Amino acid sequence: MVLKGPRRGQPLSDEGLKQVFVSARERAGLRRITCHELRHTCFTRLREAGMELEALQAQAGHRSIETTRLYVHLANEWLAEEYHQAAAIIDADLFLAAAEEVGK
Repeated sequence: MVLKGPRRGQPLSDEGLKQVFVSARERAGLRRITCHELRHTCFTRLREAGMELEALQAQAGHRSIETTRLYVHLANEWLAEEYHQAAAIIDADLFLAAAEEVGK
C-alpha cells in the first residue's frame, strides 16, 4: 500500500516497490539489495531471536529443512552465545550429578 503522495492508500505498483528499495538501499549505503536477500536476512534474524528451524521451514514454505538451513546465515557472535548457554547447562547438570554422587 502506498503510504504517501497522490497514490496514498492504493496498492503498491512494481515501480513503487522499486522506489522503496532504491531509497532504503541508498539510506543503508548498499550498492544493491534484492527481495531474496531480505528474505534470507529476515529468516536469519528470526532464528537468532529463537524461532525454531521447523517453524522457519513452515513460514518459508520449504519442503526440506535443509533448504531452510541454507537460508539462515548465523552470526558468529550468536553461535558463540548459543554454545556458551548450552555449555553452562551441561556444566550445571554435571555439577548436580557429582553432588548427588557425593551425597550417596
